[in-house]
Amino acid sequence: MPRFARPAIAFGIAAVLLVLVATLVLAETRLLDGKFRAGDNVTVPSSEVVPDDLYLVGGALIVDGTVHGDLVAFGGQITVNGTIDGDVMAAGGSVSITGTVNGDARAAGGNISITGVTGEDAVAAGGQVTLAGRINGDLIASGGSISMGADVGGDVEASAGAYNKSGHVDGAEHVTLSTRIANAAPSAGNEVLEAIRHFAVLIVLGALAVWLIPRVLNASEGTLRREPLLSLAGGVATFLGYAVFAILCILLVVLLAIAFGLLQIAALAVISAIAGLLAFFVGTFAFVLAVAYVADLVVGLALARLAMRDATDTRWQMLGLLIGGALVVVIVTSLPVIGGLAKLAVALLGLGAMAVAGWRRWRGSRGVPPADVVTPVEPTPAPSA
Repeated sequence: MPRFARPAIAFGIAAVLLVLVATLVLAETRLLDGKFRAGDNVTVPSSEVVPDDLYLVGGALIVDGTVHGDLVAFGGQITVNGTIDGDVMAAGGSVSITGTVNGDARAAGGNISITGVTGEDAVAAGGQVTLAGRINGDLIASGGSISMGADVGGDVEASAGAYNKSGHVDGAEHVTLSTRIANAAPSAGNEVLEAIRHFAVLIVLGALAVWLIPRVLNASEGTLRREPLLSLAGGVATFLGYAVFAILCILLVVLLAIAFGLLQIAALAVISAIAGLLAFFVGTFAFVLAVAYVADLVVGLALARLAMRDATDTRWQMLGLLIGGALVVVIVTSLPVIGGLAKLAVALLGLGAMAVAGWRRWRGSRGVPPADVVTPVEPTPAPSA
């Protein structure tokens, strides 16, 4: 079995296990006397009164009843039709708050709609934000399009691409509009300027890499030059691995919340949720940085080394090769029609080369020789006469 197939198989097994775990978890689960609820579809009927705070995690979350404490909800679709005596914190694909929130209402997602009565402040961030009803406190809103039809008792601070007002604001109103030309084709000048900016960032990151992690950069580009097909397979496996990592972070938040709920440790449930989200954002940042820039550096250095095999190995020479190779990569990936495909190929090859080199380095640190390396055997000395 090829060595690069083993990580891919491991990722596949992990994905299957995660799907099985998710199937079990998404059947509605109640813990802490109903304070924590998770499932594919979670509904709080209108006849139910929750005496304390309520935490909901799942696909479709509907609250028609009354919650005497705070409501915290994370899901795909969140609908709040009932009465919340405390605050509401909701994040999901779509969030609709049509009921009464006596405290603050905070919502983030793709589509946000707050059309009920909010006793204190309202905070909304999303692609499309719709506001109606009554907000007794201040309003903070950010989105691509904001429809402000609510009556606000305090101040309004908003940032949007489009802002349509039909409500009344008792206090000050400050709205920042972003200037964008919709459906406008990018000009050649803008494309060139973007390519120059990208190249400038590559020079800065390349200089840092040459002086701080030259061995990592050399190992990655060497792997790409010697084994391009293995690097390509490694890139595909890394993309799949990131997808599994993202799913794992979300499921771990749910599983740890359930586990700590069974142990009656609510504080650790909140801490684990924050840690899981932080790990997701850090991992996503590193992945995007590697795809957008570091992969270009690896591929550019590999191309330059192929073109100049007799180049010396000083750091200044390495930086010169990296700049020349990065320039070629930027030009090719900026070409019309084929630029997108070229960027995809660069991302897969560069990311895969880094993954394979890192895998081998990790195996070497554990004292495991690569499969294609034969350990030399000392010859047995001939018996003396």
